[in-house]
Amino acid sequence: MIPSRKSVPTRYFSPLLGMLAAQGVDTAGLLALAKIDAGRMERSDGMLSPPEVEALVIATNRLTGRTDLAFETARSIKLNSHDMLGYALLSCRDLDQMLRLASRYYHLINELFAMQYTRKAGAGQVVFTPVVAMPVQAMRFVMELIAVSVHNQLEMVLGAGVPYEACMGMPAPAHHARYTTLIPARFRFDDSALPGIAMAFDAALLDRPLPMAEPKVVEQIEERLQSLQRRPVPDRGWGDYVVMLLREAQGQQVTLEDIAQRMNISARTVDRNLKKEHLNFRDLSQQVRLERARELLLQRGATVSRVAEQLGFSDAANFSRAFRRQMGVSPGAFQQQALSARNA
Repeated sequence: MIPSRKSVPTRYFSPLLGMLAAQGVDTAGLLALAKIDAGRMERSDGMLSPPEVEALVIATNRLTGRTDLAFETARSIKLNSHDMLGYALLSCRDLDQMLRLASRYYHLINELFAMQYTRKAGAGQVVFTPVVAMPVQAMRFVMELIAVSVHNQLEMVLGAGVPYEACMGMPAPAHHARYTTLIPARFRFDDSALPGIAMAFDAALLDRPLPMAEPKVVEQIEERLQSLQRRPVPDRGWGDYVVMLLREAQGQQVTLEDIAQRMNISARTVDRNLKKEHLNFRDLSQQVRLERARELLLQRGATVSRVAEQLGFSDAANFSRAFRRQMGVSPGAFQQQALSARNA
């Protein structure tokens, strides 16, 4: 995986360290275990790369045994945690304006994900999509951080009991029952979907006036933010990024158009950037499908025809031909070799 230059501010992880310190966890030792400089965590302009986020997640899990730390940390992230942009968001006239503003400047909050907001007559949708290839634990930690902090911030401006629906493109975490405390918001987890978060809001909620509306403040801050706007796309490693999305969407046949739509760019742009790396989407998709095929064939009771069906092949013969081209053996022979090795 090619390292990304994109990062996320350390200020979103400071509540985690504060919470752990209050519980008696040796946070200095934790940061040393993650190989992260403690001084950088205290700086207002400190940033963490995706591998550093992963190292921090692994270190905290190892020292605490908890899986719900992203959920817990997110409850401490407020709108004013977002620096200058946060004050503009607090000053919006309604949720619709707030979401439009946030989606334009979301890269100032988190460079690892893009935020897209669309509004139709009866409803609006917000989609958060990863824009860099990153380790899976880091991606899922940041996804939970985004989802729960957004919920927390909605309650700050709209009051408790905000009704909306959210779909998380990841397996349900061990602590998924904690999400029932966010009712009437309804969260569901789908490990067959593309990685990301999709939130749906009805029009009445989008148009509800916010209590701290200050149009002049929004205008003044946005003038200062204009120079910082840029399209959030992978800065390097488009092949790594596309493979990450394909691997995570285990049960879904993802097309080039699907990925382009989630990034709010054209399929031609994705294709052009893959070609710069001497790659094409069809080969990457086939590579990931056959990686998944190997995993499924090793499961107890798996049959060639069933695996072909799960992966979307038209029939077992087409699957067998594709598998043989990639692996040099038939799916049945692969199963037999794996079984023999396991018994040995």
